[in-house]
Amino acid sequence: MQENVRDTQLKSHAAAHSKLSEAQTEKLIQELELHQSELEKQKEALILAKEQAEIATHKYTQLYEFAPSGYFTVSTSGKIVQLNITGSYLLQEEKEALIDIPFLHFISPDTQAIFEDFFKNVFQSNLKSCCEVKLILKNEQTVNVYLTAVLTENKDEVLIAAVDITQSKRNKSELKESEERYRELVDKLDIGIILHNKDTFVLYSNPKASELIGLTNKELTKRQRHTDSWEFFKEDNSPLDPDQYPIKEILRSKAPIKNRIIGINKKDHDLVQWLLINGFPIFNSEGEIVEVVISFIEITGLKKLEIELTKAKELAEAANRAKSSFLMNMSHEIRTPLNGIVGFTDLLMKTTRDKIQSEYIDIVHESAVILTNIINDVLDLSKIESGKLELNMEEVDLVDLVHHVIDIFKYQAAASQIELTVDIGKKVPRYVIVDSMRLKQILVNIVGNAMKFTARGSVVLTVCTVTSEHDEQCQIKFVVKDSGIGIKKKNHKKIFQSFVQEDQSTTQKYGGTGLGLTITNQLLDLMQSKLELKSVFGKGSTFFFTIALQKINPASLTKIADDFVASSKGALLLKKSRDKNVLVVEDNKINMLLIRTLLKAILPGSTVFEATDGEKAIALLKKEQLDLILMDIQMPHKNGYETTIEIKKLEKYCSIPIIALTAGILLGEKEKCLAIGMDDYLSKPIVRAKLESVLFKWLKD
Repeated sequence: MQENVRDTQLKSHAAAHSKLSEAQTEKLIQELELHQSELEKQKEALILAKEQAEIATHKYTQLYEFAPSGYFTVSTSGKIVQLNITGSYLLQEEKEALIDIPFLHFISPDTQAIFEDFFKNVFQSNLKSCCEVKLILKNEQTVNVYLTAVLTENKDEVLIAAVDITQSKRNKSELKESEERYRELVDKLDIGIILHNKDTFVLYSNPKASELIGLTNKELTKRQRHTDSWEFFKEDNSPLDPDQYPIKEILRSKAPIKNRIIGINKKDHDLVQWLLINGFPIFNSEGEIVEVVISFIEITGLKKLEIELTKAKELAEAANRAKSSFLMNMSHEIRTPLNGIVGFTDLLMKTTRDKIQSEYIDIVHESAVILTNIINDVLDLSKIESGKLELNMEEVDLVDLVHHVIDIFKYQAAASQIELTVDIGKKVPRYVIVDSMRLKQILVNIVGNAMKFTARGSVVLTVCTVTSEHDEQCQIKFVVKDSGIGIKKKNHKKIFQSFVQEDQSTTQKYGGTGLGLTITNQLLDLMQSKLELKSVFGKGSTFFFTIALQKINPASLTKIADDFVASSKGALLLKKSRDKNVLVVEDNKINMLLIRTLLKAILPGSTVFEATDGEKAIALLKKEQLDLILMDIQMPHKNGYETTIEIKKLEKYCSIPIIALTAGILLGEKEKCLAIGMDDYLSKPIVRAKLESVLFKWLKD
């Protein structure tokens, strides 16, 4: 149909221009057809553009309606002309119900003046205006909003955007309250707090900081780390270099500081005030320090207490040194005469004497030995408590050691009519590695205690294994059971305390230092064991302990036998030694006589030279050709230590063996003797067997 219309039009047009040639007519028709085609394309483009415009309009309408902000178009009279859905939600009314309603109607009375100035200013300045007001909605609900307004192009209406800031306002208020609360807390803390920036200026300080440093908050703020108002000191009272100030150190190391003690000397104070300082850096997102927090408390009182404690410690150490010196001197003074008593009674006991003389000599000898043991107990306790006592592990015949302990008490048991027996289990290894002297001391203490508190009846020492046999190690249990007076249960722990016995009557009746069990338990502690007790008052006591001992392989038995033969033949070999020159340096006449007598008995044919002090000893040394020197420690003019040091510096005489003779057995004394150059050590009282052993060791070649 459209084509027919077009043909009719073309014919009409042709008729109207009949004067045109046929060719011109055809050309004109083609141009018209082409023009018609372009018009149709333009029409299609217009239709497409219209559709896209409708889509865009719909999209932007949606964006307008549901934007995060409420949009309002308000007339010059202040009435709402148009609004989006978000705006209706904000005012909690339907859109249609809000049209022609004055916007001021929703403004709270206390912010209406702000809104009126804001609204008026938009029309007068023709610029964008902003304000913050409160809206009163249904149920008296309050909403805080931020308004932004501009005039329309015709300047007859105002476009207002409203953003709900209620939550952010609430957050800001809570943050402010929190800051105020924590600031109040920091201000009331009994700790000084200072906040520095990265240039060390003070940004904030609490009242306590001002009080401790001696500057007001105003004086502290904007002040750098250094000031002429104070000086910092180290703990040793030397000035603190500015580069070592806490703030400077934190900025340099970018690490916290903890429990740094610094003294502060204020110009208006005579005394140094001591502070305990902590601090840490605060970093930004790039890892750079932006602020530094320093906290500090005053510890002047604690510092004074520390100084007093240090002085007290020094006084206590001085007193302890004085006690050690006193013990050493008393040991020397007591053991020096004891040396003569024990030595000469030992010699007398080997001479021919009648029955009464033997009894008297035995009593004197036993009394001297008891007194020596008491001194050794006190000195042993001192050594153990200082942690200087060490075990000397060696190969030992355990069966022989146990029988030797029993032999010590056989005479006492027979005299008191006490049945003293020993029971050694068949599985107990004969040869073990142990400190024989300390194990013997433990057993002597326990058996001696049992003998002392048993008036009649029996004392039994039992030795047995408590675990199955092992190739190298076994657990050995030692039990001492007596039928004596027993111990009350309440006193079971008490008897293990130093210088304490069960009660006062025990001390008066039985005597003793009260150290035996204490030392025994401490020695057992060194052996990873402890002394245990079972006792019934009036019926007797049982003391027992278990120690782990290493057994000796059969191949080692030959060495023990060889050592025993060498020891037993030592005296014979020494007797064959002739022409030995021995110098004895001793200031005590009795001890000199004893040592000379023993040397003549052990080394017949030898020459004994005597010197009463170090100076005479060195003079004799240079005059005579000596084989060995026995050197006392405590002497007038020049003591044994000084004399030994001087001898060892003489190249011609430094190889002569020097044996220390000392009445003191305090901790570290043996080590001191060896450290200054002495070759061996003998403690007084000196008995023949000990002297023989040392002489054989150094003169056997």
